[in-house]
Amino acid sequence: MTRRFLGPVAALVTLAVLGGSGAAVAAWSANAAVNATASSASPATTIAQSGALTTTYQYTGTSSTAVLGSLTIKNTGGTPLSYSLATDVTGSSTLAAKTTVRLWTGNCAGAAPADAVTTTLANPAPTLPTAARAVAAGVTATICVATRVEGRDAGSSNAALQGQSVTAAFRVTGAVGTSWTATATTGSVTQSVYQLAAAGAVTCKKDSVFGFRAVELTWNAPVNRPAGAEITYEVVDTTTDSVLKIVRASGSGAAVTIEGKHLDGNGAHAVAIRAKEGAYGTTALLSTTVAVERSGTLLISRADCA
Repeated sequence: MTRRFLGPVAALVTLAVLGGSGAAVAAWSANAAVNATASSASPATTIAQSGALTTTYQYTGTSSTAVLGSLTIKNTGGTPLSYSLATDVTGSSTLAAKTTVRLWTGNCAGAAPADAVTTTLANPAPTLPTAARAVAAGVTATICVATRVEGRDAGSSNAALQGQSVTAAFRVTGAVGTSWTATATTGSVTQSVYQLAAAGAVTCKKDSVFGFRAVELTWNAPVNRPAGAEITYEVVDTTTDSVLKIVRASGSGAAVTIEGKHLDGNGAHAVAIRAKEGAYGTTALLSTTVAVERSGTLLISRADCA
């Protein structure tokens, strides 16, 4: 039987790490001597992502705390493999550029060591740690990953990035030479920056002030409000984006009375609530609207639920 020997193969592993809109990728290269018959060179591989890389960053200032995870590649075939990893990414490129990624091998439970590879999610091909540059047959390579929003300007604050997110799936390909390959893909990872949710649906009921018809609007607090935090609610006429009243409350809901004099002109007005919180400086999207009708004259006006 004729044996075919494969010469030294350059092993290249590219590892992408998500964060919400860009990919952080790490590349390692090394020489792996391959001395195997063609019949035994059957490439096969797996990849698994674990840890807390799927997260919502909540922070003050311009930098968040780090979240930790890992990417585990196992060469399950019968020959050393050269690896590459692609990342299918959607989301915010701005958040990706503001998210720092650190890669290392060893203890994945602690902080990244001083010699960890440091890059951002926006970098398509960062270098992998030296110890993770070659994967022999039957061997597992675990890459520790730490990500955090890390900025030095106001554009990195929670308020500036609120509501932005990035999602990625990691696809690894192990190869022998140029024609024998095996591919495996992780599930997706999503990272986002905290934003206060919209206030609950607004309800309207009849009220009166000094005998004149008015309405009472009530709503529930945003479901993800910071525990115990006071929320500022702007009562907004969405036609003109004018603020009719401001209410501050820290409970599970809030209410306000709207009189005819608060509305600009007779007819129907679509009123909504805009919620804001001070802990992270975020502003919610407008709530659903409720219709309020104004009638009467400048001196004697009325408000009714439409």
